[in-house]
Amino acid sequence: MMKKAINAVIVSFVVLAMASCGNSNQVGEASPPAQTPEAVVASQNAAQDSDSKADADKQETGTANPEGTVSDQVNSKDTAGDPAESADSNGDIKGSDEDFQNPTMNFVGPYVADSAEMEVSASGKSDAEFKVSWGEEDSAVSVWTMSGELDADTFTVEYENCEKKNYEYNEDGSVASETAVYDDGTGRIIFNPQDGTLVWEDEKEHVADALIFEYNYSVSEAAETGELG
Repeated sequence: MMKKAINAVIVSFVVLAMASCGNSNQVGEASPPAQTPEAVVASQNAAQDSDSKADADKQETGTANPEGTVSDQVNSKDTAGDPAESADSNGDIKGSDEDFQNPTMNFVGPYVADSAEMEVSASGKSDAEFKVSWGEEDSAVSVWTMSGELDADTFTVEYENCEKKNYEYNEDGSVASETAVYDDGTGRIIFNPQDGTLVWEDEKEHVADALIFEYNYSVSEAAETGELG
């Protein structure tokens, strides 16, 4: 009888233990529910939007660009400059007119013929100026002044503005009188670059017909050394 009672107690303990295990499974933490297909798609779209935004932020700051940084492209655009300036730096565009020398500079200086002296000087970009002093005696001198544009192909200067004045001088070299003769003289002056001479074709009086003016090296050298005057 005692043995049956002990067995009954043991069975009761086993039943109570099994009941306790079943209750703990019911009240324990539940596993998370599985996501639906719609939720999975929404999650993927959100991740893609986040990546796209991150890429856009990187491009704005110049940190992501397969062809070079954004800052490099901006600097390249800013330093491209005007097309004309770029072409000029490559030597494709000619410089301004101020960069070119007046061709008269090849002929400036003093020239002499008989008792006449002619001074040639350059003016502006292509003009030549002339002053001729001619006198048979120290007390009387005639002076012609004219100017015109030098034709660099023919080495000729045509003029229509020649002025002639006659001067009388005192013994001390001061001017005693000045007389204007005319101011509408026409003609031309032709340079010969081969031998450094020129001819003066005076259409008003033909005063210089058959004369050849030669470059006066002695006067030029004296002027350069300061010995003239």
